[in-house]
Amino acid sequence: MRLPVLLKTKLLDHRMQSASASQKKQYWNAATQLVTSLQSLSQRGRQVVQEIVGDSTFIEWEHYPENDVRDLKHASQYFYHAHTGLQRSFTEHGHFHLFVHAQELGLRPANSRYEEAPAHVIAVSMNAQGLPAAFFTVNRWVTKGPWLSYEACEIALDHFAIKGRQGSRDINRFLTALVRLYRSQILDVIRERDRVMQKLSQGRDRRSVFADRNIELLSYAPIALMDDIEALENFI
Repeated sequence: MRLPVLLKTKLLDHRMQSASASQKKQYWNAATQLVTSLQSLSQRGRQVVQEIVGDSTFIEWEHYPENDVRDLKHASQYFYHAHTGLQRSFTEHGHFHLFVHAQELGLRPANSRYEEAPAHVIAVSMNAQGLPAAFFTVNRWVTKGPWLSYEACEIALDHFAIKGRQGSRDINRFLTALVRLYRSQILDVIRERDRVMQKLSQGRDRRSVFADRNIELLSYAPIALMDDIEALENFI
C-alpha cells in the first residue's frame, strides 16, 4: 500500500504565534535541550545515528540498542532500526520507534494474565546526517502493542521521557526534547492517522485492518529542524 498522506508541518504555525509566554518558554527550553544534545555529540565527533548504531556494522531490522532503552520511572521506551530501502516511499537512514507502557500510565487496565507490549506513540525518521527528517505513524500489526486513542496519545506525549541510566545520555535528551518541541505537530500526525484508519475501516472489520500486512504506514509529516530552530530564535 502506498503512503496514504503526506503532511507538511512547521513548528511556527498559528498555535506557536498565539502561544502564551509560558508555552513559548517551554518551546525554547526544549529547543535548547535538543541543540545541547547535538552539540555534545558533535564535540565527540559523533551525531545521533552514529551514536545509536555505534562502531559495529549496521544491520537492517536489528534493534539499536539490542534490548531497547527503557525509563521505568516515566514508563517510556525506544529503539532505532531500519527497513530495506524498497519498503519505504521516502528516503531515510532509519527511524526511532517511541513507546509508552500504557498500563503503567493508567491508559489501559492491567491484566494479570499477560505482560502487555508497550504502546507505540510515534516514529521519528532520521537522515544519514543524524537529524530528524519526519514523524510517521504505523499500523497496529507493526509494533503489536495496544492502540492508543488520540486522547491517550496526548497523555502519552506529556509523559514520554528518557532520563534513566540506560542508553546514550545525549540521545535520551535529544528524543525527550524533540517530543516536547514538536508535541502539537506530532498530534497532527496522530490525528491524520485516525482519519486514515477510519477511512480504511469503512465496510470492513477494524481488527482486520489492524492486521492487514499491506497497510503499514498511516500518516507522515516531514520537518526541517534547523529551519524551525532558527525561526524560533527569531520569533522568541
